Amino acid sequence: MTELVLTEGEEAYFREMRSLSTDADGRAILAGLTVDESVWLVEYRRRRFLQRSGKLQSHPSEDERRRAHELDEKHERVRLAVIGAEHILRTESPTRN
Repeated sequence: MTELVLTEGEEAYFREMRSLSTDADGRAILAGLTVDESVWLVEYRRRRFLQRSGKLQSHPSEDERRRAHELDEKHERVRLAVIGAEHILRTESPTRN
């Protein structure tokens, strides 16, 4: 079974950014993505960090860049919707939240 494994720093960052969620089976995911998509995107971002820091010489293919962009867009739409919903709850019902 695939699982999203994050470093302590990654988890803290994703929580702060309201990026983490859980799927129907209780597994950690990036909001709006499946667990497989989440794992792929986190691994892609890790590779890109290593490439940009000069620790990895290979570069992503055009297909990888396209997929990363599509998953980022999908994730961001849901993440921003969650943030918007949280804001509405806090401002419209401040005594309950």
